Amino acid sequence: MKKVWSVIGRILLLFILFLTLFPFYLLLVNSVKWNEEIVKTPWGLASEWHFGNYAKSIVQVVHPMVNTFIVTVSVILIVLVVSTLAAYAFSRFQFKGSTLFYMIIMAMLMIPGFVLLIPQFIQITNLGMFNTYWGLIFPPAAASSATATFLLRTSMDGLSKSLFEAADMEGAKELQILTKIVVPLSKPTLSTVIIMTGLAAWNNYLWPLVSTTGEATQQISVALTKLVRSTVEGDGILFSGYVIASLPLIILFCFASKSFVSGLTQGAVKG
Repeated sequence: MKKVWSVIGRILLLFILFLTLFPFYLLLVNSVKWNEEIVKTPWGLASEWHFGNYAKSIVQVVHPMVNTFIVTVSVILIVLVVSTLAAYAFSRFQFKGSTLFYMIIMAMLMIPGFVLLIPQFIQITNLGMFNTYWGLIFPPAAASSATATFLLRTSMDGLSKSLFEAADMEGAKELQILTKIVVPLSKPTLSTVIIMTGLAAWNNYLWPLVSTTGEATQQISVALTKLVRSTVEGDGILFSGYVIASLPLIILFCFASKSFVSGLTQGAVKG
């Protein structure tokens, strides 16, 4: 009976794997087709491989990808610094109002993003940040910091108190404890924060759409909807642009997937 359930479980896993990978297969095979063949045979391989689709799309997406890279890296750095310091303060110290402040930060997780869209737009406009990198960086960084603070604090709460006691006895300062003990032991959770924040910043569509105009600071998610293509080429150009825009995220996840899974467990379960 156990063998039967084991076989059924493997079949279900293979089916889920198929459902996960099949859209990527369609994206790849249709990215080298012209529009007529996409309509006629969307499931099969291309009879003629039009790699020129990639040449035409990369010219249009390279500048938005550079813009998105700048914004994504900036958001990640801000989130890492702010959330690490906040999580360490909430985990290490008990000060008046600490619980209230932490609950206020956690309350940000309950607020839908579209509710803050108009207030954030008015705010960056009044601050002169409309259509600038700063206007693209600060609101997403603030939104991601709440989740990052929650994960990091939970991870830090699980560290042995004897480590801090030994460091205090040796006369270590708080900055030394943070950088030499807490941060190295929190690397899996920090990797999780990097990937989650990077994915959110890179794939962000709504905020760049309303906070920028023109091509100076245009983000890749918006640029993909504006790719210039002929009637003959059709969606082949669009699909090839999707593939190119996905490469940085795929590379990032391949290198950090193990730390990502470990960090999710460490941040979700107090150990």
